[in-house]
Amino acid sequence: MSLHTLLTLPTLLRQFALCLLLLPAMAHADLAAFLDEVVQAHGGGATPAAVHERGVTESLRRGVGPVERWWQAPDRFRIEIAYASAPESRLLRGPEAWQQGRPATAPFHAALVLQAARMALPWRLRDNLARITDLGTHPLGNGRQVRSLEWQVAEGVRVIVEVDAESRLLMRSRGVMSMNGASMEFATGYEDYRMVNGRRVAMTERHFAMGQYIGSTTLREVEFPAVLPAPTFEPPVAGGQRVERSGTRGTGEAGDGRA
Repeated sequence: MSLHTLLTLPTLLRQFALCLLLLPAMAHADLAAFLDEVVQAHGGGATPAAVHERGVTESLRRGVGPVERWWQAPDRFRIEIAYASAPESRLLRGPEAWQQGRPATAPFHAALVLQAARMALPWRLRDNLARITDLGTHPLGNGRQVRSLEWQVAEGVRVIVEVDAESRLLMRSRGVMSMNGASMEFATGYEDYRMVNGRRVAMTERHFAMGQYIGSTTLREVEFPAVLPAPTFEPPVAGGQRVERSGTRGTGEAGDGRA
């Protein structure tokens, strides 16, 4: 080994070490830029403080019914559906959750966390950059590519989001619940994007549980209010009956195993 090589070797090692230190920062910056582009593709702007949606849910098991759902940052979510056979009601208030007016089990609470995570999803991915893992880009087989991101929402709850690499629109989200050594997956495919109140919204959602198609949701109205009326997220009273007040409405979503 020449004297020149010996003299430059420490410098090369330092440069190599510096590159290793810079790689995570560069990857973080690339992901941040990508999420900014995803938000811009969906209309841009600040993260919605609240979302209110109405539409129709079609369940392969329970039939068709009007659906209504509400989300408010950071951890309020309510969804109801008026099936002809029996209504479905779900409510999440941070660490507490109810199904059909009764306290929810731990698995059902996790399922509600997954449902809530899908609301305003493009913006919330950007807001949770520190908890996002870039899973890379892969081909779909039709000339298109998808970039997959994993959001660790909570312990045992994660959402894998597939983004069209060209349009930057969300194509699908897969919510995974892991508990007691077992996992369940609930997926939603996004279709029929339209501009609604300045934001691009998928007006059709296709729902899957453990890889099996279970139904769809078609949105008719989407609003982004600054805040929702406080009674929207009031827990049920004794007997499972909600206190109805002016300014609240009810109809709903999924009671057939979808998260």
